[in-house]
Amino acid sequence: MSSNELIEQLNKAMSLELSGVIQYSQHSYLVSGTDREVYKEFFRDQAEEAQKHAEFLGDKIVALGGVPTVEPAMIRQSVDLSEMLKQDLELEREAMAAYMSAWEACGETDLPTKFWLEGQIADEQIHIEELEKLTSDRVAVISTDKIVLKEVS
Repeated sequence: MSSNELIEQLNKAMSLELSGVIQYSQHSYLVSGTDREVYKEFFRDQAEEAQKHAEFLGDKIVALGGVPTVEPAMIRQSVDLSEMLKQDLELEREAMAAYMSAWEACGETDLPTKFWLEGQIADEQIHIEELEKLTSDRVAVISTDKIVLKEVS
């Protein structure tokens, strides 16, 4: 694939990371009640990580001859913690898809970027799994002989 295709895919990831900075920050401001003590810092840590990802993506896009987007993807808002976590899970799944598309766009011509993207994809998978646990999208079922994970639909 061409460098232009890679830049386009990296810009999709960039827009999602920018959205993550805003969405996670907004969630940290709005979380309330007894959950605030734990989740305020959780959301702020996620916003900080999204900012670091956006900075790297911006530098990478410029290095490839492109211009980084300044337009965030859709930002979801809520004042309900459960809904916030579901919104963040959706955002992380979208980011995973964007990073996978960028990885595919690398082909065999830009292996360093491809290797970096593999690390990003692994990080996104961890975020998805943790948010699935927090939203109960993935639950363990214990039977007498084994523990099985199943998806909740």
